[in-house]
Amino acid sequence: MSWHIDSETLERYASGGTTSAVAASAEAHLTGCADCQARLVPAVDTARLDAIWAGVEARVDRVSLPWLDRTLVRCGISEETARLLAATPSLTASWLAAIAAAVVFAVVAADSSAKGLAVFLTLAPMLPVAGVAAAYGREADPAYELAVASPYSLLRLLLVRSVAVVGTTIALTAVGGLLLADSGWRAAAWLLPALALSAVTLALSARVAPVWAGGAVLTGWLGTVVTAWQVTGNRLAPFGDVGQVVALVVTGLALTVLVANRSDFAYDTRRSA
Repeated sequence: MSWHIDSETLERYASGGTTSAVAASAEAHLTGCADCQARLVPAVDTARLDAIWAGVEARVDRVSLPWLDRTLVRCGISEETARLLAATPSLTASWLAAIAAAVVFAVVAADSSAKGLAVFLTLAPMLPVAGVAAAYGREADPAYELAVASPYSLLRLLLVRSVAVVGTTIALTAVGGLLLADSGWRAAAWLLPALALSAVTLALSARVAPVWAGGAVLTGWLGTVVTAWQVTGNRLAPFGDVGQVVALVVTGLALTVLVANRSDFAYDTRRSA
């Protein structure tokens, strides 16, 4: 080196008192000059350096977490769980927008005619099931490799995501249902069927991929609604008192099966082609 930083400049640099041009020149020199590095060490205020480093760490941590992750963490959810929830395909803005659009369509149809109410009550329980089906698995989750590598059992991961998806979807649909207050209690008659269908989807996911489980449940639901209509002549028959009791029983049975199979949750996305 043909020159070194003079002591006065070095002290001002250590205390942050130089201009940006001088600081840049000093830093460029310090990267290759061991002598000036050694002279700089005793001039540095370690407390100030620690404060700067703490600020850098805080900023990196704050920026590295997206807003949804940060919100979940503030609500008491661990950072690992928050990241897995935020990556759920059926909790993305585009998915939720599609759910909202479906709810709006169903509400408009229900408000325009008596037949429309049957359409709303049939469609509303299907939305949470669709969310559960898209919550996990190779077929639905573009980041499923990362989810597989997480320190979660498949059952726990599926349950955590499903609870979030079902809760969010039911909340969106319930808002739409409030617009059908004139229909009385029937405007909320989709809630128990929604829980029953979601629980059955989870139970079936112990054996097949959630996408296929959801598809089978939705097909069975549509078949049940149509059959009940044809047999009774009443489009709202699946949502009456008998239908509510059946939905409650099915929910209990599905959850019982799910708990009974928790130790051998057989479906593994790593084996799917």
